[in-house]
Amino acid sequence: MYNSFGNEKTNYDQKKIHLFHGRTVSTQFERFYINASHDELIDPFIHQHRYELLLNNAVKCRGKHIFLLVFIHIAPGSFAKRSLIRSTFGSILSFHNKRIEHVFVLGRIENATMQQEIAHESKIYMDIVQGNFKDTYRNLTYKLVFSLFWVNNFCKNAKFVIKMDDDIIINIPLVVPYLIEKFKVGKSVNVLECKTITENIPVRDRNNKWFITLEEYPFTKFLPYCAGHSSIMSIDVVRKMYRASKNVPYLWLEDVYGSGFLALLLKINMFMPKCYVEPVLSGLYEIPCSLFYLNILKKDSNALVLWNTITKNEKRLDCSF
Repeated sequence: MYNSFGNEKTNYDQKKIHLFHGRTVSTQFERFYINASHDELIDPFIHQHRYELLLNNAVKCRGKHIFLLVFIHIAPGSFAKRSLIRSTFGSILSFHNKRIEHVFVLGRIENATMQQEIAHESKIYMDIVQGNFKDTYRNLTYKLVFSLFWVNNFCKNAKFVIKMDDDIIINIPLVVPYLIEKFKVGKSVNVLECKTITENIPVRDRNNKWFITLEEYPFTKFLPYCAGHSSIMSIDVVRKMYRASKNVPYLWLEDVYGSGFLALLLKINMFMPKCYVEPVLSGLYEIPCSLFYLNILKKDSNALVLWNTITKNEKRLDCSF
């Protein structure tokens, strides 16, 4: 039997994914997600992909051999953070002769003055894309699928894609050689790498920021998924996830939805490399051997210190994975 993804239905009993206090997901998950009713697949953004571009920079990838595309989920009003990224890892357009492009992903805002400022910023730097969904925390899944939409339409020539939040610093001198090696050894497809979350439960407290109803997610545990701050994908995974989103009921928790629901139903295995990400409160006191650094306090000064440490040690990096 085949599902709407064109794949043979997975026997989840064999995968031993325990979402029901020791019982496997099999029938329950398939019924709830794979065999979703038409009424559960009518969201204009997630299922019908009715995205409109309020701002676009289609020339970002046109006619270029893009090795790595980085799309950064960021709030529209975060002008200073975008400037900081442009002056740190976002300033690196080529490393080991591999082309890198960075794109800031925004949603719609109501503030006309701020929108004019963003449009002016976009005209100067040509690195902002903005969709017609409202930019709010609960719309991050819209932002994720919009990002997939943009890559599929305007940067499908990239080899790898990094999705990240604005509190992440990419260790470019380590990430690029790491991905080059994958390409050399023929491991450049079905890539989904991240910090994996394997034991997490839905929050049922209505006063909590992450409250989720039983109607939204009826299971007692989440599927394994990628932490939302960053992930590495090969371009084929981006394409598959974008297509699959049409057939999976919406969930506003974008990390659970994207790398949890879509990846599992597409049979894409998540992998967490050794030294994938390191949370940092201030500076680094050793050679930077993590692919990503999480700026816990979200201070711009910390991000600068981290980036300066990375660049100073660029030629001393000898990190094994």
